[in-house]
Amino acid sequence: MLLVIFWLIQDFLTVLCGGSMQIPGLFIMGITYKILSVDDNADGNLWAIWSAFAGGILWDLRWIGIPGFFTLGNVIVVLIVMQIWGALPPHGKTTGTGFLVFVLFELSQLVPPLLPVLILGGDSSWRLYLLRQAYAFPIVLLTIYLYRKNLNTLNL
Repeated sequence: MLLVIFWLIQDFLTVLCGGSMQIPGLFIMGITYKILSVDDNADGNLWAIWSAFAGGILWDLRWIGIPGFFTLGNVIVVLIVMQIWGALPPHGKTTGTGFLVFVLFELSQLVPPLLPVLILGGDSSWRLYLLRQAYAFPIVLLTIYLYRKNLNTLNL
């Protein structure tokens, strides 16, 4: 349910800004946060792949008009995060993962908007992409802070 709220907030902020400001990917950030926070469960985080796919399709149909750009980016991010995070031993997930967590959260902001830029190209696309990354960086830092705070609260 929280992922739906993140998607709606991201959509609302995009509508509110009218395209004048690039909104960070709150939805994919929420999926990444949940993958890193929840222990591996029986379904192998299959929910994350389907959530990323559904959210990406809705975003593409709502804003891009061509399904597939953000859908592919979201699914790629989820698969990479699941692969890297799944390769760590349980002890490695709780200690000394600050830089890795930063890389995984930043990856969630780098990949999805990069695919339309690479496919459609143009100077303005790169400027908008870099502007989006500048807006996303504080969100990434806030998410890392919340993740570390949650990790310390759970005493894992």
